[in-house]
Amino acid sequence: MTKYVVSAFRRTFRRTVAGDRGFSLIELVVSIAIVLVVTATMFELVNTASGAVEMELERIDMQQRLRATTERLFEELIVAGAGAASPPVAPFRRGEREPDAAGSVFADRVSVSYVPPDGSAADIATVTYWLRTDPDAGPHLMRYDGHESDLPLADHVSAIRFDYFGADGQPLDRWRFADGPWVPDAVAPTRFDADLLAIRRIRVTLRIGASRVMLRTPLPDHQMAIDVSPRNLNLP
Repeated sequence: MTKYVVSAFRRTFRRTVAGDRGFSLIELVVSIAIVLVVTATMFELVNTASGAVEMELERIDMQQRLRATTERLFEELIVAGAGAASPPVAPFRRGEREPDAAGSVFADRVSVSYVPPDGSAADIATVTYWLRTDPDAGPHLMRYDGHESDLPLADHVSAIRFDYFGADGQPLDRWRFADGPWVPDAVAPTRFDADLLAIRRIRVTLRIGASRVMLRTPLPDHQMAIDVSPRNLNLP
């Protein structure tokens, strides 16, 4: 049987080398092994290069999401207090739907009130940014328009934190915003802590992760912090 197998291999892979001489079985096996090794090496190089390209594309996407999100936050924080009712900045959800109870304080949400440039005093806009955790879709930074719509602003936001500073540049302990004195009074449904009126600057620290699970381990989260001093809160 072995004799017939060897003959079949020789007939199939015979080539003309030095006349009518063909390859031996050993030469054939060695040649095939070399081809397989070279092919496997090429595939490994291609996979490595492809992985590097995917990581770079994901890194660029993370940077873009981080930049776009901080720009949007800056655009609305900078106009806080423009003709709007107090408090112009608050560390809780405000609006018509599911507002937080008076005296609530959260590190990962902020509400901003202002009158749009093309609006009147009756057109006060109140928006809230807050972090929603979703086991299936991942964490999202949400924007609530103060009425009915909660829409995602950025996906795969690992963390967001809002810190507040007074006129002297010193940080304000957020728990100051939950112990009074209350405005307009301690029992009014729309009351708020008068210490909120001391806010002059907001620091936003945002951290964004990779959108694809397989890239979250090799790619660390991207983080950015911005300080915003709303021009309408710094009036003498």
